[in-house]
Amino acid sequence: MDILLQVLILLSIGLVAGTVGSLVGLGGGIIIVPMLLNIDRFLTAFSTVPIHVAVATSLVTIVFSSLSSTLAYHKQKRIDFKSGLLFLIGSVPGSLLGTYINSLLNTERFTLFFGILLVCISAFLFVSTKLNRKSKEIYKGVIRTYTNDEGEAYTYSYSLPLAIGLSILIGLISGLFGIGGGIMLVPMMAFLFGFPPQLAVATSMFVVMFTTLGSSISYLAIGSINFYYALLLIPGAWFGGKIGAFINQKLKTETIALLLRLVVLIYGIKLMLENI
Repeated sequence: MDILLQVLILLSIGLVAGTVGSLVGLGGGIIIVPMLLNIDRFLTAFSTVPIHVAVATSLVTIVFSSLSSTLAYHKQKRIDFKSGLLFLIGSVPGSLLGTYINSLLNTERFTLFFGILLVCISAFLFVSTKLNRKSKEIYKGVIRTYTNDEGEAYTYSYSLPLAIGLSILIGLISGLFGIGGGIMLVPMMAFLFGFPPQLAVATSMFVVMFTTLGSSISYLAIGSINFYYALLLIPGAWFGGKIGAFINQKLKTETIALLLRLVVLIYGIKLMLENI
């Protein structure tokens, strides 16, 4: 009975995490990690999971959910692959560094400050109202255009050194906290560089796929992954990635932007409350 309960619950966690992660471009680690850390408090069928094991298991699961959603978003022609590859220049080495730091330090204190940072970012996002600003008037660098399904044209741009520098930081956070990095990558693209939200979410999943793969390999090498949990989380996360991409396609630009703001705010508050 306990085994059946574990299977059903882990499949459900993977499905919810994959759906939410794909919908707003966050990967799903913000759901998987806290669930694995706290599930034993409510269900005796589960054993205690150390934080580094929860992070590692979350990351390997996100590899599959992000791959699933990337394939779905590719069919919708919503991924800026050229920009995504440029961001990977910074995010992949950053994620490997974050993984290394996680194996050495207790990250609880860092988590508190990360939560404060997310709340500040969310406050900025709520103040910002011009998602479709003409960023080429600000950044002299890479300039691109995109037209969404509703016929709305966007022009967005970014400074390549700034983008790579921020990507290193985002990759480091990804490896350190096991959240995929999308919690900061999407706001960076949508609100700082002027990416349309649909494109930012889809491109984020493409980048997250590689950053989590790099971190997962590192955790695999040090033996931190709980393969039993991962194998039960992955099927749900795979289908969740497809579902999230489908829902995203049906939502309006303003709705996606609001969801991004709310998710960043709620997750930031959650981290602060857990570590005060």
